[in-house]
Amino acid sequence: MAQPKRSRRWVKWAERILIVLLLLVGLALIFNSQLESYWIRWQSQQKVTKISPQEVRKGEQQKGNYDYKNVQAVSENAILESEKARKTNAIGSIQIPSVKINLPIFKGLNSENLTIGAGTMKPNQKLGTGNYALAGHHMQDPNVLFSPLSKAKRGQVVKITDGKHTYRYRIIKTKVVPETDVSVLNDVPNQKLLTLVTCASGNPGETDRLIVTGRLIE
Repeated sequence: MAQPKRSRRWVKWAERILIVLLLLVGLALIFNSQLESYWIRWQSQQKVTKISPQEVRKGEQQKGNYDYKNVQAVSENAILESEKARKTNAIGSIQIPSVKINLPIFKGLNSENLTIGAGTMKPNQKLGTGNYALAGHHMQDPNVLFSPLSKAKRGQVVKITDGKHTYRYRIIKTKVVPETDVSVLNDVPNQKLLTLVTCASGNPGETDRLIVTGRLIE
């Protein structure tokens, strides 16, 4: 009878060890996610507060990548990628005070740059003319990158600066579309628009896109 008791005792110990290991793994994942979010926010703020007109001129001279299919989700290498992005020349910044967005803008859709800011979606687009389109990531942390766009509402003001001039747009509508609907990027005759694009949620594999549209007011 002693052998079965020892076996049951070992099984109980094994179960306890497994529970502890699972708990530690869960805590590590939570901590890592929080650390990643903190780091991305810190890198974004470090970058956006130091953008100069000289940097913008250099950024505008760079070639941008506009192949949407090459854009990757923020990976486990986000800390390293964000450090590289901070050393890349930005072309401006975007602020939406009402939802606490304050991010650098980069030319094109480079996956590294999108770990700390927004990217232009069309070549040769210019602020204050046509339909100026920007894309950014929607993270599971609702306060990081373009995630706060889920709280954007009509009437809120978006400020975009290129280092010399500031352009103010007022949000006129928000909507969700399939990722295949690129018509939202088209210019509209006689209208000066801003289009902000992000995933409809921070869930992996999200196939819908949240579109926030603004109209130039100043």
